[in-house]
Amino acid sequence: MSDPAFVDAYRSTAQDFPRPVAVIACRRGSARHAITVDSFLDVSYDPPTMAVSIYGGSRMAESLELTDTCTLSVLSAEQKGIAQWLGEPAQPLRGVLDSIETVEAPSGGPVIAHSVAWFDLRIVERVTAETHELLICRVEACSSAGTTPPPLLHWAGEYHRPAPR
Repeated sequence: MSDPAFVDAYRSTAQDFPRPVAVIACRRGSARHAITVDSFLDVSYDPPTMAVSIYGGSRMAESLELTDTCTLSVLSAEQKGIAQWLGEPAQPLRGVLDSIETVEAPSGGPVIAHSVAWFDLRIVERVTAETHELLICRVEACSSAGTTPPPLLHWAGEYHRPAPR
């Protein structure tokens, strides 16, 4: 185990970089599950591939083990409440999207309505990385709202709206 002071220093340093905020969601039977994430990236343009980091001990990680598809919705600055709701620790997975407007991706997975962009993903590889699991995903479909509305950012432990261009 690492030195706790070093872990805190690393966490503080890592939070110095603004990151877009997204929701990863999937279906588990008829139930729709989702959580807020800010650790995702595009890996390759050909074939279109992304990676998403999920805490391995979470119920969402358990749900994602039982499916090979998921969606990633990049939230707009106006969707801070959704990020907070789905980012609450110990949030129940069942029914978590009932109060949030969603649309279906081509795979049938839930996409947060009015998000800045969304990706319909097929999980092709799972890599354990310490306490987290990296999902390597092929992008099956995607869409973007363009430059408006601006994306929600997570920086210095808080949510932020970027300044207008």
